[in-house]
Amino acid sequence: MLKKKTAALGAGVLSALVAGGVAFAPAAVAAPEDSAYALGASGLVNIMKVPHVTGAGTDHLVHTELPGGANSLVRAGVFNSAVEEGYAKASAADVGLGLPGLPAIGVGMVTAECDDLSMGTSVADLKVGGKEVNLDQIAPNTEIVPDALQGVARITLNKQVDNGDGSRSVTALSVDLLDGTQTVDLARATCTEKPAEEPEPTTPKPEEPTEEPTTPPSEDDNNGGEAPGAEPDEDGQAPRPVPQPGHLDVTG
Repeated sequence: MLKKKTAALGAGVLSALVAGGVAFAPAAVAAPEDSAYALGASGLVNIMKVPHVTGAGTDHLVHTELPGGANSLVRAGVFNSAVEEGYAKASAADVGLGLPGLPAIGVGMVTAECDDLSMGTSVADLKVGGKEVNLDQIAPNTEIVPDALQGVARITLNKQVDNGDGSRSVTALSVDLLDGTQTVDLARATCTEKPAEEPEPTTPKPEEPTEEPTTPPSEDDNNGGEAPGAEPDEDGQAPRPVPQPGHLDVTG
C-alpha cells in the first residue's frame, strides 16, 4: 500500500511540474572542439594539461619541471601548442620522464598534428635507460616494450583515437605504467572536420565588340558624286563641257 502511495505521489509531482511548464530536457552534448596540449599526466601524480589550447590560439612553456622540486616527473626544454579551426598541433623538445621505479625515458622531439581529421606524428631520439630505441615508419598505435620496461610499462607511439563526436585525437607518445596506475601523454592534438569552402563568386567577362565590315570608297564618293568638268577652272571661268556618252532618240 505504501509503495502505491509513493508511486502515486511521484506521478502527481511529475504531472504538476509538466503542467506548470517545467520540462525535463536531455542534457546538452558539448560540441567537439579543436584542442592541443604538449603534456598531461594522471594517476599517482597528476599534471594538468600544459600548455592547453582550445578553439584557437597558441601557447608555449620553456624549461619546465613538473611537478616542481626534486620529485619532478617531467623535465622539458620546450612545450608548444597551436590550434585553429579544423587543425591542431602540439610538440615537446628535450623531454625527460622520471617515472617511479622505471629507467629514465628521454626523447629529443615529439610532434602530433591533426589536420581536417588526418593525423600524423614524429618521434626523434627516443631513449630508455640511456639506450636508443630504433624507430622507422611509425604506424598508428605502435606499441613498444623495451627490455628495461618488460612487465612494468609500455610505450605507445602515434596513438590515434576516434572520439565518436566528430573529432579525432592523436598522441605522439603515451606511457602506461602498471596498466593505468600512471599515464603520461606527450604531444596530443584533437581536430574536427574543416568547414567546406564556399566557392568564390565569378564575374562574367564583358563581351568584346565586333567590328562591322567596311566598304571601300567608290570614285563617286571621292568626287562628291559630281560629273567631270563640273568644277570652275583656276580663272573662275566656266568649265568646258565634257562630252558625256549618251543615247538620243532619232525621229523623222
